[in-house]
Amino acid sequence: MTNAALGFGYKLQWLAVRDRDADAVAAALNLSRPTPANWRDAVAAAYDDHGHWLLTPPLDHWTLAASRDVPVPEDDRFAAWLAALSLLLGEVQYFGTHRVVEYHGWGRARDGSVERAFAYLGERGEVLFDLGERTVEEQALGVGTAYDEDEPWDDDETSLWPDEETVLTIAGQWSIDPRTLENAVVLGHPWITSAQSG
Repeated sequence: MTNAALGFGYKLQWLAVRDRDADAVAAALNLSRPTPANWRDAVAAAYDDHGHWLLTPPLDHWTLAASRDVPVPEDDRFAAWLAALSLLLGEVQYFGTHRVVEYHGWGRARDGSVERAFAYLGERGEVLFDLGERTVEEQALGVGTAYDEDEPWDDDETSLWPDEETVLTIAGQWSIDPRTLENAVVLGHPWITSAQSG
């Protein structure tokens, strides 16, 4: 069965998990058993502020898990959180963006080891975490650097703080930019799940 998918990504957080299905991702995140859904309802669930998640069918080896309630720690515990997920799931990528507070972050871990993670909170002008070496994708975009507080930062084209477009672009270069799902023909259907109580 094929469906025309819907895109997402703005003002949302999501994980991209390589070669694992929705059941495996839900189990690793301690979510309820996934329920089949259509794309409209699944995307609405991810944005509903009630702890629901959208899980995609496999998309070119990637399953995306999106929600406004991804339990990501926005501090030095982030690495342990992402590493633990990757021990269960193999390769796990994290992406998050919210334009209101200018929160923009990304991370990648494999088999229990965080390769790279960076997040910036523009509302406070604060780098929340900066782990590992900048990737070639970040370097090409001019992002992913925690600037020296003693050096004034110049708002020019060579030194950019990330924005939501940055996060989505990096997602597309590492795995899948969820905006590209808009009207794409996808085999299978998405799923809705939620955090388990207790």
